[in-house]
Amino acid sequence: MHHFFSQGSRCSRCSHVGSALKVLDTVPSHDDDHDGDVFSYNSVLSALMESREMGEVAGVLGRMVNRCVVWDNVTYVNVMGLCAQIRELKLGSQVHARLLRGSLTFDVYVSSALIDMYGKCGQVSDARKVFDNLQERNVVVWTALMTTYFQNGYFEETLNLFTGMDREETLPNECTFTVLINACAGIAALGHGDVLHAQVEKFGFKNHINVRNALINMYSKSGSIESSSNVFSDMIHRDIISWNSMICGYAHHGLGKQALIVFQDMLSIGVCPTYVTFIGVLSACAHLALVQEGFYYLNHLMKKLQIEPGLEHYTCVVSLLSRAGLLDEADNFMKTTQVKWDAIAWRTLLNACHVRQNYDLGRRIAEYVIQMDPHDVGTYTLLSNMYAKSRRWDGVAKIRKMMRDRNIKKEPGASWLEIRNNIHIFLSEGDNHPESVQIYEKVHELLAMIKPLGYVPDVAVVLHDIEDEQKEGCLSYHSEKLAIAYGLMKIPSPAPIRIIKNLRMCVDCHSAMKLISKATNRLIIVRDAHRFHHFQDGFCTCTDHW
Repeated sequence: MHHFFSQGSRCSRCSHVGSALKVLDTVPSHDDDHDGDVFSYNSVLSALMESREMGEVAGVLGRMVNRCVVWDNVTYVNVMGLCAQIRELKLGSQVHARLLRGSLTFDVYVSSALIDMYGKCGQVSDARKVFDNLQERNVVVWTALMTTYFQNGYFEETLNLFTGMDREETLPNECTFTVLINACAGIAALGHGDVLHAQVEKFGFKNHINVRNALINMYSKSGSIESSSNVFSDMIHRDIISWNSMICGYAHHGLGKQALIVFQDMLSIGVCPTYVTFIGVLSACAHLALVQEGFYYLNHLMKKLQIEPGLEHYTCVVSLLSRAGLLDEADNFMKTTQVKWDAIAWRTLLNACHVRQNYDLGRRIAEYVIQMDPHDVGTYTLLSNMYAKSRRWDGVAKIRKMMRDRNIKKEPGASWLEIRNNIHIFLSEGDNHPESVQIYEKVHELLAMIKPLGYVPDVAVVLHDIEDEQKEGCLSYHSEKLAIAYGLMKIPSPAPIRIIKNLRMCVDCHSAMKLISKATNRLIIVRDAHRFHHFQDGFCTCTDHW
């Protein structure tokens, strides 16, 4: 038996895939009981799974069937792993049925492999059925189910499972915390993430690199980049995910200088950048309008490291040229670069045209984007705004008719913030909050406070065919203004106020936020559909380009 295991181990180190099957040629067939040497087959299967040679795995399984080798739990785990990796639900279901017909017991490894397979194939309810039918559950199967919910975007359900796990007195491990903390990142649940961070410390997992990386990601996506930096700085060991998370986190928050400093630190200690690293680096260059440096990284350093640029990198370059005011150059770059541009890339240039007031180019690009993505309401809104600001009312009317004809409706603006682990949601011009009267009074007070500082409502962004006075009223009660008013009412100074918005911030709210931060001497952090905005002392980290 040891002889075959050694051959299987050598197979895993061998670069020639065919050697794995050659090993099995030496395995005798036990015709008397038809079980063959399942141990040897499992060794080869495991080796091939590690090297991701999925076609060869299928070949080994076929040989096992042909030679009547009896599968054991390890075989089933390997097969479920194969189905999970190639998203093969039909085969996975057939293997599950075979397992149910057999006499094998469902140990935690088989059960977790089943749950993982169904989860990877998007069958959350089937994964839950496997879990619910288990007589005994340990941390492995609990974490497998949490991972299934997380990978399929059920972030709140992922967090709720932790309560059930605690009720059964099952202790979490580092993998459990990694999944839970990343689920917090998915819904920007900073308060919940803080609690999990404290529990990580309590259970002694604070130095596990995957947990640390999850914390960096969670704090960054929840608007607390300072906490991300603290976690990163305290790490004893870092991997490439740690570096990339910090670089991309800084870049996403508009802190380009800090992102490039971390990048230089990374290079100085000999860590090799990856594809993801350069997305963050080029994004940082775009924020700082470092055109020469950006093209150096794209055309020289990435080439030197043999990293093929992708759409994300080229989109960053479009943003870089746009932020530098080189709109024609950005347009030409998109026309001459051999890449299949998506609507996101064209919208990057479209937003720049709106900011730079290059309405002729903007209108042409907007019409092109609408052809690519005829249901993107944001493009219609930007195009209508550009027509309005150039006083082309016929164009505004054309866009509004087009939206009606295509049944395109603007998504209602919504913002939310977390106070003492409670989420408060605000809708534009809505009265859904129990303290709406006081909130509207606070908004009125804030707008009165910032008008002497130069605030003038930008009524051009309102599409309704109404008088300017009414338009000003519509602007006054956009969801983020309601959220900031409530935050100032309930969150004591000097704590920052963190708001999440489902849409791109309008120009008027952006201008108001800058002045409110100055008038109240508060740090206001808003994550909209495009990026993070840090408002402080009358300025925003996006430098009015988003």
